Amino acid sequence: MNGHWLILALTAPLLAQPPATFSVDVNLVRVPFIVTQANGAPVQNLGKESFIALEDGEPQEVKYLWQELDLPLTVVLIVDVACHSLANNYTQEIVQFLEGALSPGDRVAIVAVTDQARVVTDLTGSIERLRSGVGTLRQVTDAMEKPPTGSMNPRRLFGPILGDPCIGRVRGPWSDPSFPCGPDVLWNAVFFSARIGLRAQKGRKAMLLITGGLDTGSDHNLEDAIAESQRADTLVYSIRYLNHFSLTEAPVVPQTQAAAGIMEPGADPMVNSRALWISREKPNLDQISRQTGGLAFDAKHIKLPEVLDRIQTDLRNQYVLGFVPSTAHPRSFHRLQVKVRLPGLKVRAQDRYYAQ
Repeated sequence: MNGHWLILALTAPLLAQPPATFSVDVNLVRVPFIVTQANGAPVQNLGKESFIALEDGEPQEVKYLWQELDLPLTVVLIVDVACHSLANNYTQEIVQFLEGALSPGDRVAIVAVTDQARVVTDLTGSIERLRSGVGTLRQVTDAMEKPPTGSMNPRRLFGPILGDPCIGRVRGPWSDPSFPCGPDVLWNAVFFSARIGLRAQKGRKAMLLITGGLDTGSDHNLEDAIAESQRADTLVYSIRYLNHFSLTEAPVVPQTQAAAGIMEPGADPMVNSRALWISREKPNLDQISRQTGGLAFDAKHIKLPEVLDRIQTDLRNQYVLGFVPSTAHPRSFHRLQVKVRLPGLKVRAQDRYYAQ
């Protein structure tokens, strides 16, 4: 089943729900952002006069400002099923996060990252459906931790492929005839979640990635995923876990050398190539979160319940700013900066927007 199914399944229930103010001007640029104190605590109840929006360095008039209670929330939860800790420890915490984050009118979808990006649960406000979807994730990750039995492929427990099937335009070191894109198509999952699941939605939008950060050969790369998330006005939060490949294929060369493409003399080129890809996991997650206005976390240094509480607080304190560009520009994207006039406060926002 192709992406047309998901367009109908994900967007149709929500199209009647956006606040009327979002249709004020077809040229309106909407910018989601978070304001914090220096210690990271969120700041609420600021007015539009408190902010400056810069497009390509030029100040723009802030015409509208929405806050958390004004707008519905749409979240796509993307889970890499190779993250072994998910099955062992944290499915209940994920369900509790979803229960706490959702208000009436909010929706969440769950997408699994395997050799294809697959829909586990389409957009829904039903906690029961989301609990069932998280249970499916655990069932699959549990099955993948055990030795294979018979011809059962646990990935078949998931739903349809999200967007276009990955066909292996990029031949990575894990590609083979059975899995032309390798076992983890993270950036395909992010790209199509933004394009199909989130871009048409109104209100506040976020993507939550629970992943090791490894992509083994998506047809869409990191830059594509960032650009599509920015087009969808979506903050991306990432929680990095060691996945199966990071645990079993530790880099042969030091990370600094692998990142620079320097291989150990006499080492297996395939192992070194995989080490290079693995060395990019954390920098890539940091980059997509930073450039979309989200946050990146490493599960080695902070427990998942604490991370989810931090993200939930962020989502409850999100602003959306609206401005109409003062001049028309032919370029497809424009540098973007949001500043706050009050001293001691910080703003997290995406660093560019794409002209419609």
